[in-house]
Amino acid sequence: MHTRRQAAAAAAAFAAITIAWTWPLALGLARDLPADFGDPLLNAWVLAWDATHLGRGWWNANIFFPHPLALAYSEHLLPQALTILPVYAVTRNPILCYNLVFLATFVLSGLGMFLLARELTGRADAAFVAGLAFAFAPYRVASLPHVQVLSSEWMPFALYGFRRYFVGGRRVALAGGAAAWLLQNLSCGYYLLFFSPVMIGYVAWESIARRRVAASNHVRYVRDAALACVAVGIATAPFVLPYLELRRLGFPPRPIGEVIKFSADTFAYFTADPNLRLWGPIARAWSAPEGSLFPGLTIVVLAIAAAVRAFQASGEPVALVPFAIVLLPLLAVRVPFVRLASISRTLVVTAVLSAAVLAASRAQRRAIVRWLASPVGFFSLAIVFAAAMSLGPEVHARGRLVADGVPYALAYRIVPGYDGVRVPARFAMVVAFALAALTACAVRSRTAAGVAGVLVLVESLAVPIPINQNDTHYTQPHLVPLAGRVSLDDRRALDDFLAHLPPSTAVVELPLGEPAFDVRYMIASTRHWKPLVNGYSGGAPADYVRLDQDLQDALVRPDRAWTSLVSTGATHVVVHEAFYTDARGAAISGWLRAHGAHEVAAFGTPSVGATTTADRVLELK
Repeated sequence: MHTRRQAAAAAAAFAAITIAWTWPLALGLARDLPADFGDPLLNAWVLAWDATHLGRGWWNANIFFPHPLALAYSEHLLPQALTILPVYAVTRNPILCYNLVFLATFVLSGLGMFLLARELTGRADAAFVAGLAFAFAPYRVASLPHVQVLSSEWMPFALYGFRRYFVGGRRVALAGGAAAWLLQNLSCGYYLLFFSPVMIGYVAWESIARRRVAASNHVRYVRDAALACVAVGIATAPFVLPYLELRRLGFPPRPIGEVIKFSADTFAYFTADPNLRLWGPIARAWSAPEGSLFPGLTIVVLAIAAAVRAFQASGEPVALVPFAIVLLPLLAVRVPFVRLASISRTLVVTAVLSAAVLAASRAQRRAIVRWLASPVGFFSLAIVFAAAMSLGPEVHARGRLVADGVPYALAYRIVPGYDGVRVPARFAMVVAFALAALTACAVRSRTAAGVAGVLVLVESLAVPIPINQNDTHYTQPHLVPLAGRVSLDDRRALDDFLAHLPPSTAVVELPLGEPAFDVRYMIASTRHWKPLVNGYSGGAPADYVRLDQDLQDALVRPDRAWTSLVSTGATHVVVHEAFYTDARGAAISGWLRAHGAHEVAAFGTPSVGATTTADRVLELK
């Protein structure tokens, strides 16, 4: 009961800190969105779709009509949607539901790491610091627009369940760990690929490290753990098949150049998100897309302290070889304060010297074996693996190529799924997870825990977090800036009209192809759920790009644009005339009428600022 009270108190504390850390989001949970109106709106739409369409046809979401499996162009977010089903059933508010999922990722991440770290160390104070380190890692600030990336909360629960099984032999703990692993796989496709190797490595490490401690039950432990791994794989497979089918239908792999663009530069780990109050103005080593991976100074110092203490516990005052092995990837690339003339030569020299020392020193061999058998050893290697993989298919330092043929390049070529994701830098969340676990191993007193906890929070502070950021720099010409808020009430009459059209209705809304506009049409469609030709996601059908270009040229090449529009199978067109500059909106409506479309409704809608204009609905014949 004492441990349960500790967990409950920790959860309450993480919830309170989350509200403060994400301020002022709590003031507008039903109307505001953290970060911007891009991916948060997309994911709010996904949650609403999931909450209303589970069952047959679930994968065929209502965007990119008439293409199938539209949900598979991005994350399906099923576990997240299941948590908000009652709320959505009562409120029908996708923004509120999104925000609840968003906040829950912080609370559950903290609680899961608290449980895991307490299991590793036996100390609640150290575990709470670890929970803070994971729940409020600086990388989470860089990931505020991406709730799927923030949804890493099941990582510590998965290791906690498996750890409890290997320690106590209770199969219910193993089942809980397997369930958490499955939830992590389904919460974010990146973590299916990025965290699963760590999880498999952990199971293998526990199996090997405990072969002497639990010799009589070792075979049963290994067998049960292996069966749990297989069960997770089998349960995950049905959710992977639609993505494979989408590939078969023509959705291409991510180009290697795109993957390299969104890989971490070695200087990314010395670059903080600009919104961080302390480090944002200081740690600006190299700004690049998905390139703010600074883990926090306190967390790194504690992790190093944990590694040093583990070697001291081995009885070896100097254990240089294990440190050299851990730091090998760091030495193999260019980072601040480290300048190497030849990467390959450095690797060879380091490997030769390490082998020589190990061969000559039995004490060193024993030290490294003991270190590898400790949790500190496992999490240290997990950091090395994840950090190296985050660098992507090529290693760059401030944009300069310093190494290729690295592990991620091999994974991209031979591991199914790796050629379908474009942001290797998101391995940084796995780095944050392992660093947080190590912090618990360094904290040995309440005073140290209090100081460390405060420092972790100060370093990660970004209050007030960005809210409702509205980027009005569009790629298409002739479009006016959209309003700096999102409200379904603004077009209630239009959406009610669309909802009462026949079930065979398919809608295209113009302008089309500009993400800022398409994603707002998607969130509005939660009121009527009619099929939309429009769409915004992690990818798009190839002919959507062609349709976009043809419709942009409607007034220049009207016949080709009409043919392209009709080929979609849309039955109705909504022209938001106020979204166009000058009289272009009225001209688009005129182009449709000239080709046989007839107007069936018009609505006065405060679509842009305080201007009241018409949204025209035309039926295609």
